[in-house]
Amino acid sequence: MRQIFVQTENVKNFISAMKEAENAVGDPVLLVFYGQAGRGKTETARFFAAQEGWIYCRAMKGWKSELWMLQDLCFEMNVDPIPGRRKTAFDAIKESLRSNPRPVLLDDTDKMNESLLEWVRDLADVTFVPIALIGEKLIVHKMQRERRIWSRTLRAVSFEAISAKDILYFARQAADISLTAQQANMFRESSDGDYRLVKRDLRKLEEIWIANGKDQVTDEMVKMAIKLGLRGA
Repeated sequence: MRQIFVQTENVKNFISAMKEAENAVGDPVLLVFYGQAGRGKTETARFFAAQEGWIYCRAMKGWKSELWMLQDLCFEMNVDPIPGRRKTAFDAIKESLRSNPRPVLLDDTDKMNESLLEWVRDLADVTFVPIALIGEKLIVHKMQRERRIWSRTLRAVSFEAISAKDILYFARQAADISLTAQQANMFRESSDGDYRLVKRDLRKLEEIWIANGKDQVTDEMVKMAIKLGLRGA
């Protein structure tokens, strides 16, 4: 299976929100992209950060102190040496974004507490670059509890379950496999719309399809691929 990036409906919504944020000149802008695990949020953020030169930083469980978060951001921005104090680290990030404005994507932000969110708000206020927070629905609730943070949030975009149409397109593009609409729905329903599980199942299907040497994918092949895939609780 080829390693490709497919523009699903979720990706298109992501692009639309980021473009709107980049056009909001002169205002502090926060965005939030949320949805359950496996919906493609991280893959989308990493892809566009690499393509567009944006800053991508993953929140860590150990981000209990502001300094750790600021130092990780400094690292992703190639600040050298990385400052050892909060103020100098914050100032280094501020100067980096002022001299080279580009969006900042913060992933797994469910782990962030209210204090860390306030530092993010401050960065948005002093740099005017779009800052996107990515996570599960908990991050939306955390942002909504703080009026000063929520009032700066331009868009809240939900990553929805992958559609059968997206699965059909991905199978053709990544593996030259033509599925029927019914087969695409079999993958969607068995995965509960989890994009990560769908890709894993399609990889199994490709192996089965090649091993059988048939021109067309059968429903039995699809069922076998799903059966061989791992599932959580």
